Amino acid sequence: MLKYVEYTRHSMAEPLLSVNIYKKVEDGKVISVFKVLLYKNMSITIYESDKLEGGEVIEMLPGKLDSIVKIINKYYDEKTDDLTIFGEQKLVDELLEKLSR
Repeated sequence: MLKYVEYTRHSMAEPLLSVNIYKKVEDGKVISVFKVLLYKNMSITIYESDKLEGGEVIEMLPGKLDSIVKIINKYYDEKTDDLTIFGEQKLVDELLEKLSR
C-alpha cells in the first residue's frame, strides 16, 4: 500500500525522485527494501535484505519516469508491500498519476 508521499527539493548530487518498496511478510515484518533513485539521465535500483549486509545495485535504466513505473510494477505487490515516494513535486505527481492507471 502507498504509505507516504512527500514533495522535496533535491540538492546537489541527490536524486530527483526516490521510491522505496518495503517487502513485507504476512505479520508485517520488513524483510527487504528496493530503493529506486531517479537522476537526470539514469534510474538506479538498489536491493538490500534485512541482514544489513549492504545494498546491491540490481538495475540501471535510462532516467525516465516510465523506467520507474516498470521497476515498481516489477517488484511491488500492493497486497503486502509498502511504498514511499519522495521527490520533486512535478515528478511525484506524474508518478502517482501513472501508477493510478
